[in-house]
Amino acid sequence: MTTPLLIALPHLAILDVTGEDAEAFLHAQVPSDIRLLSAESAQISGWCTAKGRLLTTFVIWPVENGYRLVLANDVRDAIAKRLKMYVMRLKVQVTQAAEVVYGLLNPPAQLDNLTLPTADWQVTRQNDLTGVRLDATRALLTGPQSTFQTVASTINKGSSEAWLLSDIAQGFPLVTQATSEHFVPQMVNLDKLGGVSFKKGCYPGQEIVARTHYLGKIKRHLYRVASAQPLIAGTEVRSAMLNGQACGSLVTVAPEPDGIWLALAVLQQDATEGALYIQTEAGEQTLTLIDLVLPEAA
Repeated sequence: MTTPLLIALPHLAILDVTGEDAEAFLHAQVPSDIRLLSAESAQISGWCTAKGRLLTTFVIWPVENGYRLVLANDVRDAIAKRLKMYVMRLKVQVTQAAEVVYGLLNPPAQLDNLTLPTADWQVTRQNDLTGVRLDATRALLTGPQSTFQTVASTINKGSSEAWLLSDIAQGFPLVTQATSEHFVPQMVNLDKLGGVSFKKGCYPGQEIVARTHYLGKIKRHLYRVASAQPLIAGTEVRSAMLNGQACGSLVTVAPEPDGIWLALAVLQQDATEGALYIQTEAGEQTLTLIDLVLPEAA
C-alpha cells in the first residue's frame, strides 16, 4: 500500500466569495455551472478575460453563505481586486481567507477526526477541516495552520515537488501568474474536467469559448514533456517543424527525484511531430514529448 503523505501547499491560496448574491455573481463570471454544486460537492473552474483567455483556474465548493476558491497564490491578490470591480451594487464580499491549503497524496480513510471523501469532487467537513477529493490519488485540505501543525505529527509529510508531480501526472491545469491569459479553457482540458458548461448563460469570454467548442478549432492541446535540465513555468516552447517559432508554453513544472524535470505544456498540435526545445542563455534545451493529456470526462 502506498504511504499517505501530508503536504503543505504554499503555492495555493484561498478566496471566499460570500453574500446574498454570491451565487448569481459567480454564475455570471465563471464558465462552469456552479448551480450544480451541493454542500458536498466541488468542481474545477476558472475565470476568463473578454477574449476567452484564462486569468486563473481554481477548485470551488460551497461554504456558509457563499463559495470557497482555491487558486494559485501568486494571482490571488490580483484576482480578488479584479473580482471586486465587478461586484458593483451586488451583496457580495470577496475576502482573502486566513486559512491555509494542504494536500494529501494517497489519502487514508481518516485524517484526525475528518472522514475523507471517497468519490471524485466530493467534499467532507469536520470542525475546522475540509477535504476535497480531486482524484483517486489525492485530496485538497483547507483549515487553520494550527490544526495542520497538530495533524502533521500523526502522518508522514511530503514535498511540494511531489504534489506538483501529481498535478502533472493527473493533468491538473493550474493557471498561475506565469501563464495567466495564455490559454482558452479547452487548451488545458478545462471543458473535459467539468469546468465549462455550454448550456449556461453569458460570462466573460463565453462567445469565444463556445465558438471554439462548436467549430472544433482547437489547434493547441495539453501534453506532458520532459527535460534533463530545469524548467520554468511560462517559458515559451519552440518547434523545429516551425523553423524555431514559438508553438506553446510550459504550464506546470517539477523535478523528479532522479533529476529529470517533467512539465505540462500547451503545444500546437502539428509542432509535436518534430523536435521541441526552449531557448536559454546556454542555448537550445531539448524537450522530450511524453504524451497527450486525455483526462476522463467529469
